[in-house]
Amino acid sequence: MPEPASVVLDAMGVLYESADDVAELLVPYVREHGSRLATAAIEKTYRRASLGELTSVGFWEATGVAGSAHDQDYCSRHTLTPGVHEFLKAADAAGVRLACLSNDVSRWSELLRRRFGLTESIRDWVISADVGVRKPQPAIYQEMRRRLGADAAGAWFVDDREANVVAARAAGFTAIHYGRDVTSFDQLAAALAR
Repeated sequence: MPEPASVVLDAMGVLYESADDVAELLVPYVREHGSRLATAAIEKTYRRASLGELTSVGFWEATGVAGSAHDQDYCSRHTLTPGVHEFLKAADAAGVRLACLSNDVSRWSELLRRRFGLTESIRDWVISADVGVRKPQPAIYQEMRRRLGADAAGAWFVDDREANVVAARAAGFTAIHYGRDVTSFDQLAAALAR
């Protein structure tokens, strides 16, 4: 792989350990807090919020979760993938621009990046709720390429879902499947150092 000017990381399953945060974290949280909605209905409501059709407050209301302080509480269930900060430092030392492209709710994305201290290292964030389109739709990759500008040439895109990797490759990224091509941030850092 050619040395990149930029590396674009997925959030769920790459930066954060939970690969299926909706099934693993969100549905159980919603149920624990009083929702009687079926899993499919919770997933559909999440999808609307991840497209920017609902705010996080609108999501809690639509799923029947009472109260107003759920954003912080829910986000506290996420964990950072081991090795993230070391990779971010190595990329910075190599002069590589870092970005994140994720399907997520705007407020939750903001809370997580601040909680884990990612805002200093990761310069660009393209979040589905902010742009109204989700991976693997081509428009979200084109938005990331637009934001990267000249740094988009040879950019690496790292994601744990095959459909997203395929779509990134079609959009002109050097696509890396996290979990198959690399299985840790140590391996990703080693690939960057080659």
